[in-house]
Amino acid sequence: MDYFPPVIFRFSLIFLYVFYANTFRAAEPVVIEYNSVNKSLGITASKTPLVHVLGELRRQTGWTIVTEPGLNPAVSIRVQPKPAQQTLRLLLGKLRYTLRRQPGRPFRLNVFQNNERAATEPIAEAPAKPSRIEGQIAVVVKDEATARKLAKQYGAELIAFIKGLNAARFKFKDEETLAHIRDSLAKAEGVEAIDSIYGYPLPAGPARVSTAATKIRIEPGNAPANGQLIIGLIDTAVQTQGLDKPGFILPALATGDPYTPGPGQPTHGTSMASIMLRGLSNADLEVQNSPVRILPVDVYGPKSLTTSFDVAHGITLAVEGGAKIINLSLGGTTPSALVQRVINAHHANGVLFVGAAGNEPVKANNYPAAYPQVMAVTATRRDGELATYANRGNFVDVAERGTHPVRYNNRVYAASGTSGATAYISGLAAALATQHGKKPFEIRELIIKNRPFVPPE
Repeated sequence: MDYFPPVIFRFSLIFLYVFYANTFRAAEPVVIEYNSVNKSLGITASKTPLVHVLGELRRQTGWTIVTEPGLNPAVSIRVQPKPAQQTLRLLLGKLRYTLRRQPGRPFRLNVFQNNERAATEPIAEAPAKPSRIEGQIAVVVKDEATARKLAKQYGAELIAFIKGLNAARFKFKDEETLAHIRDSLAKAEGVEAIDSIYGYPLPAGPARVSTAATKIRIEPGNAPANGQLIIGLIDTAVQTQGLDKPGFILPALATGDPYTPGPGQPTHGTSMASIMLRGLSNADLEVQNSPVRILPVDVYGPKSLTTSFDVAHGITLAVEGGAKIINLSLGGTTPSALVQRVINAHHANGVLFVGAAGNEPVKANNYPAAYPQVMAVTATRRDGELATYANRGNFVDVAERGTHPVRYNNRVYAASGTSGATAYISGLAAALATQHGKKPFEIRELIIKNRPFVPPE
């Protein structure tokens, strides 16, 4: 085992250490340059909350990163790639750290002031920024025949069509061609709306941990006469057979070709399904059997990117499959008119949407959670205080613990972030709805009342 002992250093000229303020502005982009072969690390950040830098470091390296709660100064650093230990010393300044190799797993970085045992708060992966897909556009039309006619008229390739939403995905030769005809297309006969298409990078799966976790005890019960209550999980593919209670998982749907991930590590979707089951088996409810089922909708497949169009498609498939709760443990800072359109339509018909507030300690909106029709969930620490990485914007409705165990193939992992908090609330909402004989949207205010988000002073 490699072990780099606790170190403590004074300020350097390239390091700005400012104690944690009550609120943060939106963070500047963080650049991480990491070479996994020679273990070199470069970091560039400007007046950025430390937890955001560490979250980006986790996303780029795969390291497990755990900090002492409350450590979140703003930092400025510009270091070209050099041995990781040297870069970490410059980044962390007066804080101490240990960096350990874990057999068969990535490094573990603990950050603390005096005692390593105080490092108990896992850092959530920083969200990747959505990017606009050039040369493509979403068009809501009268029907599929209109979409085909418009594609031919404007020289576009119709690469997808969402029935029920009547949304077409057009691909043009290049961005310049699209820009030239965009206004004309928006005014064409049969076009109701157009929207850019945004890409959302693949979220990371959970980190392997050495601690134990209780098995999920609740059993899948028979559906009542009025049918099952279904949670639509819009996410990556779910590895059903690795979970404690695979009987809760319905056959998966997908926006693309069916995809089966390898059994080695749990995917993000697998983690969310597991955490939903923990919400469903909340000990306070004393439920032993549940008619609730989880409907996975894979919007990523084998790709490292999904799009706002695929998310809208996934929501449509889930609702058509009977889902009355939709879990959206994904998103970004850019709103999508198409996603909002499909959420608005199904919210009006009684579907409860639950969305992740985002893993940045800012007040900026994160979509789709920031839409009024979505119950937005942020993350807390074990002691109930807001997690240092968690979004604390005015759009947030609910606060729930951000770190949850995930049992997969008899091994224990930990998922940290507002994604897991959201999945837990979705499972809890389903449990409360079935216990009280209410529809899921009627449970929203009960959850907000009992798990309210209290903005930090």
